[in-house]
Amino acid sequence: MKDITNMRLVSQTYSLPQLILAACLVLLTSALVIGAISNLPIEGTPLGWDWQLIWTPIQNGQVDYANGSMRVTPWGLPMLLPLGFLSFRLSWSIVTFITLIAYLLSVPRTGRRWEWALCAILLFTAYPAMRHIADGNIEGFIMIGVLLIAFGYNRRQALPLSIGLLIATAKPQTVWLLAVWLGIYLVWQWQPRHWLRVGVIVLAVVLPTMLIYGAAWWAMMQVGHQVGTPVDVSLLASLGRQGQPIWLFGALGALIVGVSSLLALRTPHGLSAGKLGMLISASMLVSPYTSSISLITAFAFAVIGLLPSRPRLAACLLILTDSLYLLPHDLARAYSAYLITCLLTLMWALCCWHLLNAKATPVATSQASAA
Repeated sequence: MKDITNMRLVSQTYSLPQLILAACLVLLTSALVIGAISNLPIEGTPLGWDWQLIWTPIQNGQVDYANGSMRVTPWGLPMLLPLGFLSFRLSWSIVTFITLIAYLLSVPRTGRRWEWALCAILLFTAYPAMRHIADGNIEGFIMIGVLLIAFGYNRRQALPLSIGLLIATAKPQTVWLLAVWLGIYLVWQWQPRHWLRVGVIVLAVVLPTMLIYGAAWWAMMQVGHQVGTPVDVSLLASLGRQGQPIWLFGALGALIVGVSSLLALRTPHGLSAGKLGMLISASMLVSPYTSSISLITAFAFAVIGLLPSRPRLAACLLILTDSLYLLPHDLARAYSAYLITCLLTLMWALCCWHLLNAKATPVATSQASAA
């Protein structure tokens, strides 16, 4: 009833010609931005390096997991395969544009325009945001997937939640703990017919894609490409490079998952920016492998998402994160992975502290609706 009322209000506020005009302006703006990005002289530069590794194995719809450079889950392929029919330059431009949209949508709505604008500027200019745009990975898709999960769960709508879950788990190392608790929440809080609908939608995509690509994907995952290298910022990799025993990782990992689960258990009625940031940061820390490029997803929810409600602590984390700009190249190659692991730990701790000291507020409806 509430959704129907909202639809009526929208129809009363905007006429059909106005909606058509708005849609045309959005399409025109998108074309102009994508065109401008595609005209950048990226040949011979590091720009789009990560996207090159993903785009090459999916050219013309032919998925080549044996290449070893593309580790997207089979059910995440449908959102990427159409880009394989485009040129590298154009496909990278579209991925960059989607990333910019994801940044914009993840900025928390506070009711004060200047505050929203400030958060947007701080996010767009942050080190992990600029680093991700330069490399051209798919974290923008993951962020949109997380927003759709929050919107679907908070509004009790199965379709956007299912789509968001399929998109976000294209890189499961970023959201695996969020996916686990989402499943618990659905069975706990939703009626069976609603969470069964989510299961049917998800399985309708996962099963056929796994039948087609599952064996090749799983064989590639056993290779362990880049696991433990300086690109890997997981807790396991950071401790391993220091020669620490495996039991220390087990103890710290159990602590992180245990504390996160206890806090998630206390607040099952909504997915807030703080809870999303906590579960994403914990997922990245405890995963067997986490790329440093994924820092932007945790940063968007754990730092920018909490900036309006925890300005001092979030601002300190923001400054620490942006201090990576100042690292000399040699120091960055040697120590940036350790610093990012520490930043992820601080982001997780900030979100835990926030959830302990305040009632979790669901992600702003206007923010999630835009996704």
